[in-house]
Amino acid sequence: MTRQNTESPASLPAAPQQLTRQHFALYRGYLNGVDEAQLHASYGDACADVRSTRRLIAVLRDTFSVLARRARDTDSAHLIRLRPGSIPDAASAESAAPTLEAFRERVDPDGVYSESELLALYCEEFPAGASPSLDRRAARNARLRRRQADALARMEANLVQDPQRDHPVDGWFEPPIAARLAAAGLVTIGDVIAKIEARRHRWYTDVPRLGPTGAQRIVDWIGLHAPALGHSLSRQALVPRRQWTAEMLSESAGNGIDVLAVAPLEALRVPAALDGSKGTNRARFSTFDTDLHAIQAWLDARSASKHTRRAYRREAERLLLWALLERRKPLSSLTEADCAEYVGAFLADPQPAARWIAKGRFERCLSGWRPFAGALSDRSRESARSILTAMCEWLVQAGYLAANPMNGLARASAPPVFDAHGRSLDLEQWWFVLASTEREVYSYVEHRDRMALLLAYSTGLRRTELSAATTDALSIGRLSGVEGPVWRLAVENGRSKDRSVLIAPSAMEMVQENLEMRGLPDALLCPDGTPLLAQARGGQAITPDGIGKLFKRIFMDAGVLLEKSTPGAGRRLAQSSTHWLRHTHSAHALKHGAGLHEVSRGLCHAVLSTTARYLLHEDAGQFLGIEG
Repeated sequence: MTRQNTESPASLPAAPQQLTRQHFALYRGYLNGVDEAQLHASYGDACADVRSTRRLIAVLRDTFSVLARRARDTDSAHLIRLRPGSIPDAASAESAAPTLEAFRERVDPDGVYSESELLALYCEEFPAGASPSLDRRAARNARLRRRQADALARMEANLVQDPQRDHPVDGWFEPPIAARLAAAGLVTIGDVIAKIEARRHRWYTDVPRLGPTGAQRIVDWIGLHAPALGHSLSRQALVPRRQWTAEMLSESAGNGIDVLAVAPLEALRVPAALDGSKGTNRARFSTFDTDLHAIQAWLDARSASKHTRRAYRREAERLLLWALLERRKPLSSLTEADCAEYVGAFLADPQPAARWIAKGRFERCLSGWRPFAGALSDRSRESARSILTAMCEWLVQAGYLAANPMNGLARASAPPVFDAHGRSLDLEQWWFVLASTEREVYSYVEHRDRMALLLAYSTGLRRTELSAATTDALSIGRLSGVEGPVWRLAVENGRSKDRSVLIAPSAMEMVQENLEMRGLPDALLCPDGTPLLAQARGGQAITPDGIGKLFKRIFMDAGVLLEKSTPGAGRRLAQSSTHWLRHTHSAHALKHGAGLHEVSRGLCHAVLSTTARYLLHEDAGQFLGIEG
């Protein structure tokens, strides 16, 4: 009599397309009597329960038996189907003897043995009384167990297949997972490995409908088969970017690349012949050992803010890489002719494009990173020339270079004419934008966006300064000639020119309301580091890019409203950006009688003439000594 299978055919998993060593390890553990829960923990699907492993065992039993019969290995076909416990050990001989029918149900539910074989097994396991044949039975059972293990090993040797990088994914992964990988262009296992190494920890975002859990299962599978695939995933592919150590960052960016390939400054491995230690333009008593050390010292000394440092590093990095790769010389050996060609020709068309221009946005730690997004405009080339001239001049003054090779280079473009009127809003436009954010009842986001608009207009802060503004920087006091308390916001810019700006009462009122909406106390009692402009979820500060998008959305919405009432008038609002609010603040403040020096301090301008550009043309001309 055979036991009926209570599983419906539809509920049973399909037979694996490829039999792996893990399948045989699972079934070997099953035959050895390992608990199903332990088998599931070791070999099962982490996203399913133990029933999935139980069903897989049933499928493997049928699959192994069928394949053994096809190979005319009848002995293996019988042995593979023996359940755990059907081959007893010596200790089981002393157990109470069951009925023959119960013994058949336990030992041979599929009817593999004949009556005589089954009876022989029964008599051996449950003799009529104590018998000295116990040792013989134990030896017989041990032989049977060995035969069973040998049969499984023989099948494993003939049937198992290790995955290879050129194997299609649909032969190794479940059909739904394989379909999602194929939809992303990942046809082979090698494609999947390349994607993981290129995109790192969040590679799965390029695969439709594949989340982090499914991605982790694939990564674990690749790790399990690393010897067969001939590839172990890098540490950087397994760890989120924010958890990388300095060593991992260097390994990832450099990736073992020699100097004749593009790499960021922090990963560049420069051979001694090109490191600048013997540069032809070195000062007699040089302060620094190599070009990299000199550039790092310049960045540390001259770029106090991270944004300035990023811009300075970009230009120094490009020039150094160009010198090494195109001129085959260190930066400290560049001549004026080299620099003229770099600014005049190379920056206008970085070639070869495959070496210099990225095909998309890549982090500096990724292999697809390149120093350029495309050819530079005349204005960008002029900015690069200006920065590099200042860098080389600093290196001359610091005793590293003997002469400045950038001196004497012609401007790449004329300095732009600042047009305050063309990049600011007049009073009517400003009031329209402000009115477009007014609501009878505000959601948190609507209230925060209106508050951001008032803060930017009343203070003239840059978006990076708005992003960094916290309640810690707020203070309240008195101001001569002004009734009531006056709120100020301290602003740090890293240039030893920290300042404070006044906050309009209407803006400060909204700040207090917004803090209340976030469940926070009065502005002066908030926890340290509480951002003024916070994200709706989590309460973290909005990034500078996020603030830029916030204002762009406000201007776009206002432009749509204005376009409905006055066709053509909304286009100007749609062109506005965060910096327009800074221009608008300055132009309106000066127009309403604010002092030039006061506005200049609030804007943190280095020279007064910069602020004077916000004056009306005739007023600016009088201030600068220019005839209108």
